[in-house]
Amino acid sequence: MRQEHHWQRRAFLLLSASVMAILVGIGWLLHPWWLITHSPLVSQLTTSSPHFASSSGQDSRFKDLHLTGGFTVGTPAEVAEAAALGIQVVFEYGDPPSPESELGRALQAAHMQVIDGYISSYLQYYECHRTKTVKPPPPGAHPYCGRDSVPIASEEALLQLVRRHLEETQSNPLILGYWVLDDWVLWDPGSARELLIKFHELIQQYTPQRPAICGFGASPPTGFDTGWHDEVAANFTAEGCDLIGLYIFTVLQAREDASASRYDWSMRSTLNAMFTSLQKRGWNYAQTPVIGIAQAFGGPSTRAGLSWPLPSTADIVQQSQSFCQHGATGIAYYGWDANLYSSQTQTPANNHAIQEGIRQGIAACQHIWTTAEQGTPLTVD
Repeated sequence: MRQEHHWQRRAFLLLSASVMAILVGIGWLLHPWWLITHSPLVSQLTTSSPHFASSSGQDSRFKDLHLTGGFTVGTPAEVAEAAALGIQVVFEYGDPPSPESELGRALQAAHMQVIDGYISSYLQYYECHRTKTVKPPPPGAHPYCGRDSVPIASEEALLQLVRRHLEETQSNPLILGYWVLDDWVLWDPGSARELLIKFHELIQQYTPQRPAICGFGASPPTGFDTGWHDEVAANFTAEGCDLIGLYIFTVLQAREDASASRYDWSMRSTLNAMFTSLQKRGWNYAQTPVIGIAQAFGGPSTRAGLSWPLPSTADIVQQSQSFCQHGATGIAYYGWDANLYSSQTQTPANNHAIQEGIRQGIAACQHIWTTAEQGTPLTVD
Protein backbone atom coordinates (compact mmCIF):
# COMPACT_ATOMS: atom_id res chain seq x y z
CA MET A 1 0.00 0.00 0.00
CA ARG A 2 2.73 2.51 0.91
CA GLN A 3 4.54 1.92 -2.42
CA GLU A 4 1.27 2.28 -4.37
CA HIS A 5 0.49 5.57 -2.55
CA HIS A 6 4.01 6.84 -3.34
CA TRP A 7 3.55 6.26 -7.09
CA GLN A 8 0.08 7.83 -7.04
CA ARG A 9 1.47 10.89 -5.26
CA ARG A 10 4.35 11.12 -7.73
CA ALA A 11 1.99 10.87 -10.70
CA PHE A 12 -0.20 13.59 -9.21
CA LEU A 13 2.79 15.90 -8.73
CA LEU A 14 3.98 15.31 -12.30
CA LEU A 15 0.49 16.02 -13.64
CA SER A 16 0.25 19.21 -11.58
CA ALA A 17 3.64 20.43 -12.81
CA SER A 18 2.63 19.76 -16.42
CA VAL A 19 -0.61 21.71 -16.03
CA MET A 20 1.24 24.65 -14.43
CA ALA A 21 3.79 24.69 -17.27
CA ILE A 22 1.01 24.75 -19.87
CA LEU A 23 -0.78 27.60 -18.06
CA VAL A 24 2.43 29.65 -17.77
CA GLY A 25 3.13 29.07 -21.47
CA ILE A 26 -0.37 30.24 -22.42
CA GLY A 27 0.10 33.29 -20.19
CA TRP A 28 3.27 34.25 -22.03
CA LEU A 29 1.60 33.71 -25.40
CA LEU A 30 -1.24 36.03 -24.44
CA HIS A 31 0.96 38.69 -22.85
CA PRO A 32 1.41 41.73 -25.12
CA TRP A 33 5.17 41.80 -24.62
CA TRP A 34 5.51 38.27 -26.07
CA LEU A 35 3.19 39.14 -28.95
CA ILE A 36 5.16 42.28 -29.81
CA THR A 37 8.68 40.97 -29.29
CA HIS A 38 7.99 37.91 -31.45
CA SER A 39 6.82 40.00 -34.39
CA PRO A 40 8.86 39.92 -37.63
CA LEU A 41 10.15 43.47 -37.16
CA VAL A 42 11.53 42.90 -33.68
CA SER A 43 13.01 39.61 -34.84
CA GLN A 44 14.92 41.58 -37.48
CA LEU A 45 16.24 43.90 -34.78
CA THR A 46 17.32 41.16 -32.40
CA THR A 47 19.11 39.19 -35.12
CA SER A 48 21.02 42.29 -36.25
CA SER A 49 24.24 43.57 -34.77
CA PRO A 50 23.78 44.19 -31.02
CA HIS A 51 25.52 47.57 -31.15
CA PHE A 52 24.42 50.96 -32.39
CA ALA A 53 26.65 52.55 -35.00
CA SER A 54 26.41 56.10 -33.63
CA SER A 55 29.62 57.88 -34.57
CA SER A 56 31.77 54.75 -34.58
CA GLY A 57 31.61 54.25 -38.34
CA GLN A 58 30.16 50.73 -38.02
CA ASP A 59 27.17 49.59 -40.02
CA SER A 60 23.83 50.38 -38.42
CA ARG A 61 21.99 47.60 -36.62
CA PHE A 62 18.91 48.81 -38.53
CA LYS A 63 20.31 48.50 -42.06
CA ASP A 64 18.32 45.31 -42.72
CA LEU A 65 15.09 46.46 -41.05
CA HIS A 66 12.46 46.28 -43.80
CA LEU A 67 9.76 48.47 -42.32
CA THR A 68 6.36 49.17 -43.91
CA GLY A 69 4.54 52.01 -42.20
CA GLY A 70 1.57 54.34 -42.23
CA PHE A 71 1.19 57.76 -40.61
CA THR A 72 -1.62 58.68 -38.21
CA VAL A 73 -3.53 55.40 -38.33
CA GLY A 74 -5.65 56.36 -35.35
CA THR A 75 -8.63 54.01 -34.98
CA PRO A 76 -9.08 50.24 -34.68
CA ALA A 77 -10.91 50.20 -38.01
CA GLU A 78 -8.03 52.01 -39.70
CA VAL A 79 -5.56 49.60 -38.10
CA ALA A 80 -7.39 46.65 -39.66
CA GLU A 81 -7.51 48.40 -43.05
CA ALA A 82 -3.81 49.33 -42.90
CA ALA A 83 -2.78 45.82 -41.88
CA ALA A 84 -4.70 44.42 -44.87
CA LEU A 85 -2.60 46.68 -47.14
CA GLY A 86 0.66 45.38 -45.66
CA ILE A 87 1.36 48.08 -43.06
CA GLN A 88 3.34 46.84 -40.06
CA VAL A 89 4.13 50.06 -38.20
CA VAL A 90 2.01 53.09 -37.29
CA PHE A 91 3.62 56.53 -36.94
CA GLU A 92 1.77 58.60 -34.32
CA TYR A 93 2.46 62.20 -33.29
CA GLY A 94 0.33 62.13 -30.16
CA ASP A 95 0.78 60.11 -27.01
CA PRO A 96 1.41 56.49 -28.07
CA PRO A 97 -1.40 54.06 -27.24
CA SER A 98 -1.00 51.77 -24.27
CA PRO A 99 -1.37 48.02 -24.79
CA GLU A 100 -4.58 48.13 -22.70
CA SER A 101 -6.28 50.83 -24.80
CA GLU A 102 -8.74 50.03 -27.59
CA LEU A 103 -6.21 51.13 -30.20
CA GLY A 104 -3.44 49.23 -28.45
CA ARG A 105 -5.45 46.02 -28.48
CA ALA A 106 -6.20 46.49 -32.18
CA LEU A 107 -2.49 46.97 -32.92
CA GLN A 108 -1.59 43.84 -30.99
CA ALA A 109 -4.24 41.82 -32.81
CA ALA A 110 -2.72 42.97 -36.11
CA HIS A 111 0.87 42.36 -34.85
CA MET A 112 1.65 46.03 -35.50
CA GLN A 113 3.89 48.45 -33.62
CA VAL A 114 4.24 52.19 -33.16
CA ILE A 115 6.83 54.80 -34.05
CA ASP A 116 6.27 57.34 -31.28
CA GLY A 117 6.32 60.88 -32.70
CA TYR A 118 5.70 62.76 -29.46
CA ILE A 119 9.32 63.95 -29.21
CA SER A 120 9.06 65.60 -32.62
CA SER A 121 5.88 67.34 -31.40
CA TYR A 122 7.74 68.72 -28.39
CA LEU A 123 10.51 69.93 -30.70
CA GLN A 124 7.92 71.61 -32.94
CA TYR A 125 6.45 73.45 -29.92
CA TYR A 126 9.95 74.55 -28.93
CA GLU A 127 10.73 75.84 -32.43
CA CYS A 128 7.34 77.54 -32.62
CA HIS A 129 8.13 79.53 -29.48
CA ARG A 130 11.67 80.18 -30.67
CA THR A 131 10.44 81.66 -33.97
CA LYS A 132 8.03 83.87 -32.05
CA THR A 133 10.69 85.19 -29.69
CA VAL A 134 14.28 84.54 -30.82
CA LYS A 135 14.29 83.79 -34.56
CA PRO A 136 11.29 85.52 -36.13
CA PRO A 137 10.69 85.00 -39.85
CA PRO A 138 12.44 87.37 -42.25
CA PRO A 139 10.29 89.86 -44.18
CA GLY A 140 7.98 88.11 -46.61
CA ALA A 141 8.28 84.65 -45.02
CA HIS A 142 5.28 82.84 -43.59
CA PRO A 143 5.29 82.24 -39.81
CA TYR A 144 6.31 78.76 -38.72
CA CYS A 145 3.15 78.33 -36.67
CA GLY A 146 -0.10 80.22 -36.23
CA ARG A 147 -0.03 80.51 -32.46
CA ASP A 148 2.40 79.71 -29.71
CA SER A 149 -0.03 77.28 -28.07
CA VAL A 150 2.50 75.25 -26.04
CA PRO A 151 5.39 77.63 -25.29
CA ILE A 152 8.59 75.78 -24.36
CA ALA A 153 10.90 78.61 -23.42
CA SER A 154 14.25 76.90 -22.96
CA GLU A 155 16.34 73.95 -24.02
CA GLU A 156 16.38 72.73 -20.43
CA ALA A 157 12.58 72.70 -20.30
CA LEU A 158 12.43 70.80 -23.60
CA LEU A 159 14.91 68.16 -22.45
CA GLN A 160 12.99 67.71 -19.20
CA LEU A 161 9.80 67.06 -21.14
CA VAL A 162 11.56 64.53 -23.37
CA ARG A 163 13.08 62.80 -20.36
CA ARG A 164 9.68 62.55 -18.69
CA HIS A 165 8.11 61.13 -21.85
CA LEU A 166 10.81 58.47 -22.13
CA GLU A 167 10.36 57.54 -18.48
CA GLU A 168 6.61 57.18 -18.98
CA THR A 169 6.85 55.10 -22.17
CA GLN A 170 9.98 53.01 -21.66
CA SER A 171 7.96 49.92 -20.65
CA ASN A 172 5.38 50.24 -23.45
CA PRO A 173 6.00 47.18 -25.64
CA LEU A 174 4.11 48.66 -28.60
CA ILE A 175 6.81 51.27 -29.26
CA LEU A 176 9.41 50.30 -31.84
CA GLY A 177 11.21 53.65 -32.13
CA TYR A 178 10.94 57.44 -31.95
CA TRP A 179 10.25 60.04 -34.65
CA VAL A 180 12.28 62.97 -33.29
CA LEU A 181 12.45 65.56 -36.10
CA ASP A 182 9.86 66.83 -38.55
CA ASP A 183 9.33 70.09 -40.49
CA TRP A 184 11.82 72.92 -39.94
CA VAL A 185 12.03 76.55 -41.01
CA LEU A 186 14.60 77.54 -43.63
CA TRP A 187 15.63 80.72 -41.80
CA ASP A 188 16.82 78.79 -38.72
CA PRO A 189 18.99 76.03 -40.25
CA GLY A 190 20.78 73.57 -38.00
CA SER A 191 19.34 74.85 -34.73
CA ALA A 192 18.00 71.38 -33.83
CA ARG A 193 21.26 69.54 -34.45
CA GLU A 194 22.68 69.61 -30.93
CA LEU A 195 19.24 68.94 -29.46
CA LEU A 196 18.94 65.77 -31.54
CA ILE A 197 22.22 64.54 -30.09
CA LYS A 198 20.89 65.16 -26.58
CA PHE A 199 17.61 63.43 -27.43
CA HIS A 200 19.60 60.43 -28.64
CA GLU A 201 21.60 60.31 -25.43
CA LEU A 202 18.37 60.23 -23.42
CA ILE A 203 16.91 57.51 -25.65
CA GLN A 204 20.09 55.47 -25.15
CA GLN A 205 19.72 55.94 -21.40
CA TYR A 206 16.10 54.76 -21.20
CA THR A 207 15.46 52.57 -24.26
CA PRO A 208 18.71 51.81 -26.11
CA GLN A 209 16.98 49.21 -28.29
CA ARG A 210 14.79 51.85 -29.96
CA PRO A 211 16.06 54.00 -32.86
CA ALA A 212 15.76 57.77 -33.19
CA ILE A 213 14.37 58.65 -36.63
CA CYS A 214 14.98 62.12 -38.10
CA GLY A 215 12.67 63.40 -40.84
CA PHE A 216 13.66 65.62 -43.78
CA GLY A 217 11.08 66.95 -46.22
CA ALA A 218 10.97 67.95 -49.89
CA SER A 219 8.57 68.11 -52.82
CA PRO A 220 8.66 65.94 -55.95
CA PRO A 221 10.45 67.70 -58.80
CA THR A 222 8.77 69.78 -61.48
CA GLY A 223 10.90 70.84 -64.43
CA PHE A 224 14.21 72.24 -63.19
CA ASP A 225 13.00 72.60 -59.59
CA THR A 226 14.21 69.70 -57.45
CA GLY A 227 11.78 70.58 -54.66
CA TRP A 228 14.59 70.47 -52.08
CA HIS A 229 16.34 73.12 -49.98
CA ASP A 230 19.89 72.39 -48.87
CA GLU A 231 19.36 74.19 -45.53
CA VAL A 232 16.92 71.49 -44.39
CA ALA A 233 19.80 69.01 -44.10
CA ALA A 234 21.65 71.23 -41.62
CA ASN A 235 19.91 69.48 -38.71
CA PHE A 236 21.34 66.09 -39.66
CA THR A 237 23.75 64.49 -37.24
CA ALA A 238 25.01 60.91 -37.27
CA GLU A 239 25.21 61.12 -33.47
CA GLY A 240 21.52 62.00 -33.19
CA CYS A 241 19.85 60.04 -35.98
CA ASP A 242 19.83 56.24 -36.16
CA LEU A 243 17.58 56.37 -39.24
CA ILE A 244 16.38 59.14 -41.51
CA GLY A 245 12.92 59.47 -43.02
CA LEU A 246 12.67 61.29 -46.34
CA TYR A 247 9.14 62.56 -46.95
CA ILE A 248 8.44 63.99 -50.39
CA PHE A 249 4.98 65.51 -50.85
CA THR A 250 3.36 68.05 -53.16
CA VAL A 251 2.47 71.43 -51.68
CA LEU A 252 -0.92 73.09 -51.42
CA GLN A 253 -1.89 75.10 -54.49
CA ALA A 254 -4.88 76.57 -56.25
CA ARG A 255 -7.36 73.80 -57.04
CA GLU A 256 -7.29 74.49 -60.76
CA ASP A 257 -3.50 73.99 -60.77
CA ALA A 258 -3.41 70.92 -58.53
CA SER A 259 -2.43 68.31 -61.12
CA ALA A 260 -0.29 65.31 -60.20
CA SER A 261 0.87 65.01 -63.83
CA ARG A 262 3.15 68.03 -63.37
CA TYR A 263 5.45 66.04 -61.08
CA ASP A 264 8.18 63.48 -61.63
CA TRP A 265 7.17 60.75 -59.18
CA SER A 266 10.46 58.93 -59.66
CA MET A 267 11.97 61.84 -57.64
CA ARG A 268 15.42 61.20 -59.14
CA SER A 269 16.65 64.79 -59.02
CA THR A 270 15.12 65.35 -55.58
CA LEU A 271 16.66 62.26 -54.02
CA ASN A 272 20.06 62.95 -55.55
CA ALA A 273 19.95 66.51 -54.20
CA MET A 274 18.88 65.30 -50.73
CA PHE A 275 21.64 62.69 -50.62
CA THR A 276 24.25 65.26 -51.66
CA SER A 277 23.16 67.70 -48.94
CA LEU A 278 23.10 65.01 -46.26
CA GLN A 279 26.49 63.62 -47.29
CA LYS A 280 28.00 67.09 -46.88
CA ARG A 281 26.85 66.90 -43.24
CA GLY A 282 28.42 63.48 -42.65
CA TRP A 283 25.58 61.15 -43.62
CA ASN A 284 26.57 57.61 -44.59
CA TYR A 285 23.99 55.15 -45.88
CA ALA A 286 25.38 52.09 -44.10
CA GLN A 287 25.52 53.98 -40.81
CA THR A 288 22.16 55.75 -41.06
CA PRO A 289 19.62 53.86 -43.22
CA VAL A 290 16.70 55.48 -45.02
CA ILE A 291 12.92 55.18 -44.73
CA GLY A 292 11.10 56.57 -47.76
CA ILE A 293 7.77 58.25 -47.01
CA ALA A 294 5.47 58.49 -50.01
CA GLN A 295 2.46 60.73 -50.59
CA ALA A 296 -0.78 58.80 -50.21
CA PHE A 297 -3.21 61.71 -50.01
CA GLY A 298 -4.53 64.57 -52.11
CA GLY A 299 -7.50 66.74 -52.95
CA PRO A 300 -9.16 69.69 -51.22
CA SER A 301 -7.83 70.95 -47.88
CA THR A 302 -9.50 73.01 -45.16
CA ARG A 303 -7.98 76.14 -46.72
CA ALA A 304 -10.44 77.70 -49.12
CA GLY A 305 -9.56 77.13 -52.75
CA LEU A 306 -6.39 75.16 -52.03
CA SER A 307 -5.76 71.49 -52.80
CA TRP A 308 -2.97 68.96 -52.92
CA PRO A 309 -2.40 67.19 -56.25
CA LEU A 310 -3.81 63.68 -55.94
CA PRO A 311 -1.35 60.95 -56.94
CA SER A 312 -2.71 58.03 -58.93
CA THR A 313 -2.11 54.38 -58.13
CA ALA A 314 0.77 54.39 -60.62
CA ASP A 315 2.26 57.55 -59.06
CA ILE A 316 2.28 55.99 -55.58
CA VAL A 317 3.82 52.78 -56.90
CA GLN A 318 6.50 54.70 -58.80
CA GLN A 319 7.35 56.82 -55.76
CA SER A 320 7.56 53.74 -53.53
CA GLN A 321 9.67 51.80 -56.00
CA SER A 322 12.04 54.71 -56.54
CA PHE A 323 12.64 55.13 -52.81
CA CYS A 324 13.58 51.46 -52.52
CA GLN A 325 15.66 51.45 -55.70
CA HIS A 326 17.60 54.35 -54.17
CA GLY A 327 18.37 52.22 -51.12
CA ALA A 328 15.50 52.79 -48.70
CA THR A 329 15.15 49.85 -46.32
CA GLY A 330 11.73 51.03 -45.19
CA ILE A 331 8.69 52.48 -46.92
CA ALA A 332 5.86 54.41 -45.25
CA TYR A 333 2.80 56.32 -46.41
CA TYR A 334 1.34 59.65 -45.34
CA GLY A 335 -1.31 59.49 -44.32
CA TRP A 336 -4.64 58.59 -42.80
CA ASP A 337 -5.25 61.92 -41.04
CA ALA A 338 -3.76 65.43 -40.78
CA ASN A 339 -4.70 68.86 -39.45
CA LEU A 340 -5.47 70.36 -42.87
CA TYR A 341 -7.51 67.42 -44.18
CA SER A 342 -11.09 68.28 -45.08
CA SER A 343 -14.04 65.95 -45.53
CA GLN A 344 -13.13 65.89 -49.25
CA THR A 345 -9.45 65.02 -48.83
CA GLN A 346 -8.61 61.68 -50.43
CA THR A 347 -6.70 59.32 -48.13
CA PRO A 348 -6.00 55.60 -47.64
CA ALA A 349 -9.16 55.51 -45.54
CA ASN A 350 -11.54 56.52 -48.35
CA ASN A 351 -9.84 56.13 -51.75
CA HIS A 352 -9.47 52.74 -53.43
CA ALA A 353 -6.82 53.96 -55.90
CA ILE A 354 -4.63 55.14 -53.01
CA GLN A 355 -5.12 51.83 -51.21
CA GLU A 356 -4.08 49.94 -54.32
CA GLY A 357 -1.04 52.19 -54.74
CA ILE A 358 0.06 51.37 -51.19
CA ARG A 359 -0.49 47.64 -51.67
CA GLN A 360 1.43 47.56 -54.96
CA GLY A 361 4.10 49.95 -53.66
CA ILE A 362 4.86 47.71 -50.69
CA ALA A 363 5.00 44.69 -52.99
CA ALA A 364 7.45 46.51 -55.28
CA CYS A 365 9.75 47.35 -52.37
CA GLN A 366 9.56 43.84 -50.94
CA HIS A 367 10.56 42.50 -54.36
CA ILE A 368 13.58 44.82 -54.40
CA TRP A 369 14.54 43.87 -50.84
CA THR A 370 14.37 40.14 -51.49
CA THR A 371 16.08 40.05 -54.88
CA ALA A 372 18.84 42.64 -54.61
CA GLU A 373 21.58 43.28 -52.09
CA GLN A 374 21.26 46.53 -50.13
CA GLY A 375 24.19 48.79 -50.96
CA THR A 376 24.78 52.51 -51.07
CA PRO A 377 21.93 54.54 -52.64
CA LEU A 378 21.97 54.50 -56.40
CA THR A 379 22.61 57.68 -58.33
CA VAL A 380 20.05 57.60 -61.09
CA ASP A 381 20.46 60.15 -63.89
